[in-house]
Amino acid sequence: MNIRLRLTLWYTAILTIILVVFGIIVYFGLSRSLLITLDDHLQREANQIISQLKFERDSDHEDDHPVEMFEQTQAVRAEMEYVPEPGVFWRILTSSGQPFIDPGHFDNASLKNSTLDTDKPSFQYGALADNTPVRLYTLPFVINQQQAGAVQVAESYAELQDIQRRLVILLGLSIPLIILGASAGGWFLANSALAPIDRITRAATQISTQDLSRRLNLKLPNDEVGRLAATFDKMLDRLEAGFEQQKRFIGDASHEMRTPLTILKGDVEVALIRPRSAAEYRETLEMVNHTADRLTGLVEELLLLARADNKQYPLQLEEFDVVELLARDVRHLTPRAESKQITLRLDAPSSLFMTADPDKLARLFTNLIDNAIKYSEPGDSVCVNVTSRSHRVQVAISDTGPGIPPEHLPYLFDRFYRVDKARSRKLASPSEASGLGLGLSIAQWLAQVHQGTIVVDSEVGRGTTFTVSLPLELVADES
Repeated sequence: MNIRLRLTLWYTAILTIILVVFGIIVYFGLSRSLLITLDDHLQREANQIISQLKFERDSDHEDDHPVEMFEQTQAVRAEMEYVPEPGVFWRILTSSGQPFIDPGHFDNASLKNSTLDTDKPSFQYGALADNTPVRLYTLPFVINQQQAGAVQVAESYAELQDIQRRLVILLGLSIPLIILGASAGGWFLANSALAPIDRITRAATQISTQDLSRRLNLKLPNDEVGRLAATFDKMLDRLEAGFEQQKRFIGDASHEMRTPLTILKGDVEVALIRPRSAAEYRETLEMVNHTADRLTGLVEELLLLARADNKQYPLQLEEFDVVELLARDVRHLTPRAESKQITLRLDAPSSLFMTADPDKLARLFTNLIDNAIKYSEPGDSVCVNVTSRSHRVQVAISDTGPGIPPEHLPYLFDRFYRVDKARSRKLASPSEASGLGLGLSIAQWLAQVHQGTIVVDSEVGRGTTFTVSLPLELVADES
């Protein structure tokens, strides 16, 4: 069962319940109102009859008690000025229930109550001799503070029954028609509301992993469905970017691994062409070892990034002196800088303690310093400057090298991205992970897991500065 059918059925069911309850309330409410109106009219008529009732004694019964006199109908002459409205039937009874004045309306009348109770006012249903259904009102009256008799007034309620029947027919016809029309309207509205969803579904089925460039591009109002379509397109943008990055990553990784493997295979094949001396074999093995080291470094970097993507690289936090850590890195890389006639120096306070993972930060700073040395020319200088401000430490690694063109800066931290690929490949060595285009990606990730940032500022011909900003206090559960 699809959504539009479920929505229509729910809408129809709720509307049916509402209309049925409304019809019941209208039927019983109107019936009650009409009955109250009829009863009020009967009460007024009965009171009017009593107010016009007069008695006169004859000479033979002047000493009789008024009630006894009233019950002896032959001794009383009633003069009635009451003229009933059309359709109103009446009579007067004695306290014993015998007719005293009876125009004959109630001859052979059928009443629901078999025993007439004249002690208190009451309403009941009945029928006249001609089977006219009536509503009967009995109102007792007193003479000299004693129960003397009762007035009975009746009026046909056939008109009330007719109104009830017509109301039942009206409700019985109108409610199903309203439900039918509302159901059709509900189906149309549900179909119209869900039509964009069908368009989204059809467009989504045409999108595959081989072609993520397609977009919905639906011109919809800014409602829930419109925002869904826009969000879907944005999700496709992210997926396409992710797939493209993955494809580039796989292609670059394959290329980088193929290069050392090709060199390795070539060195071995050359060595096997003819017998060689021990020195020649040793030289070949050293080249093989050099290439294997480069391949091992690449695999380790790829493994590190894979663990980072899966968040399987937890931090081991401890308090340490970041100045001392940077001093060790500078001492370790100074021989390499001197071999290229590059000046490497550290400008930092005597000590600065922070809480972080020292091993990972050492790798972060080593990558950046090594990258600065590798792309600097003889006679250039590399400076590592350390400052602290607002509970954060800032490490700026500056060089006076050739700089980076501005069009390359947005992609500098992408994996396998290199400004000068030919130069990078020529300079790459087992110790130069950045030559593979992974060093800056790893450095950025290491900064981010420490809740830090890396900002690069470069100008062609004047050099480049990488500024790392890290919190001095890193809470373990936030890392």
